[in-house]
Amino acid sequence: MRTFAPLVDGDLPVPGELLDALVDALGAPGRWVLIGATARDLALILGRVSLPRRATNDVDIAVAAHDAAEFDAMLATVGEPTRAWQRRRLLGQQVDVVPFGDLERDGEVVIHESSLSVLGCAEAAANADLATLPSGRILPVAPLELIAVLKLIAFAGRQPAQTKDADDLLTVLRASSEGVYGDETWEDEIALAATDFNHQLASANRLGRRGIACFGPDRAQRVLDVATEMRSVLRSAWRGAHHEVLEAWLDGLRSDGRPDSAKST
Repeated sequence: MRTFAPLVDGDLPVPGELLDALVDALGAPGRWVLIGATARDLALILGRVSLPRRATNDVDIAVAAHDAAEFDAMLATVGEPTRAWQRRRLLGQQVDVVPFGDLERDGEVVIHESSLSVLGCAEAAANADLATLPSGRILPVAPLELIAVLKLIAFAGRQPAQTKDADDLLTVLRASSEGVYGDETWEDEIALAATDFNHQLASANRLGRRGIACFGPDRAQRVLDVATEMRSVLRSAWRGAHHEVLEAWLDGLRSDGRPDSAKST
């Protein structure tokens, strides 16, 4: 968990009033978190990373619930309903709400005749970075290392029809070596040593190691299974480029998550 300097209105990828309204509706961090493209953009902004960002008007959040009834009750507090059960309209903006928590089974949620893979949402909420909005409200944002995992899971579920999540994952891996995140890498002797002191690769390795450390053993194994399955598909989506960065991140994921573990054996 990181706490960053307060944001100003010009920093925000979506209207501040919308983010304020979400905080007012959902309360303090812990049981909900900003995910998706807006979280990706905020993670880059908070980390002072200057990389091109894919335009989006969507806002995605994940919210913990004990069961479907509790989730529906919470959903009713967020804006106005739309035709899609998980989508609300708040201050004229589309907000997609993903359930996680006790109603999960093996990283999946079955609700309203839909099946969703939500692996990583609970971990993102528990390890959220805290952003201070211009209003002073505290917004929980998925940290960069878990945005990477969430993009991996989303890509696995949507490919080959969509590759935008693979593009976003690449952006996140590149961001790990820039700004605040790149500065963190210089303090990580394990990641540097594991990659022959190549800063870019060490940053990707660190991102993977920090990400997998947020998961318990069973859920970590599910992440690794998806990563193994998607390895060649990601390389294809990236047209064979960025192979070394991908492998450095995967090595970090394969670690056991301990601070002194950089790669698998």
